[in-house]
Amino acid sequence: MEERKEYEEKADIIVKKLKAKIYELEAKVLEAKLKAQESIRDLEEKAGSLKRQREKLDSKFEELKNAGQDKWKTMVIEFENLLKNVSSNKQDFYDSLEDWLDSVGAKIEELEEKARNANEDIRKKMKEQAEHIKVQKDALLEKLNQLRNSPEETWQHIKSNIDEGINQLKDSVQNAFRHFNQK
Repeated sequence: MEERKEYEEKADIIVKKLKAKIYELEAKVLEAKLKAQESIRDLEEKAGSLKRQREKLDSKFEELKNAGQDKWKTMVIEFENLLKNVSSNKQDFYDSLEDWLDSVGAKIEELEEKARNANEDIRKKMKEQAEHIKVQKDALLEKLNQLRNSPEETWQHIKSNIDEGINQLKDSVQNAFRHFNQK
């Protein structure tokens, strides 16, 4: 009887320690998801702002082209001021995307860590998903380098390609974590 009681107490301790580790991992996953969602929200807000800037730039350019001789010099000044503003938005977008890609790198490391601690089937699947995410991230990094080196007048075209890549990468990360959480 005494042996049983002692064993149950030891088992209770082991169960509680394991639960604590599981709760800690669950908390890390939730925290990582929250950070990713915040980063995505920030990027989506910046993308919306950039879209409005692009539309304003298009509109101002049309006004410049259609301006009469009497308003043309004023329109040139307004247009150049707008260009300066758009240029700073390019840098903001670049910096935000660079930060977001760093957080994706942390997510990849987290997936790889989870894979190391999982059973063989899950480990294989998680490694495949992590590799897929790395390929997508590298493609975005390449586009980011194109953006950095692009002239001011063409960066919006590159940005639209980046937006598509961001959405695909975001979906891949979410799917990987969703798949892991189902196991």
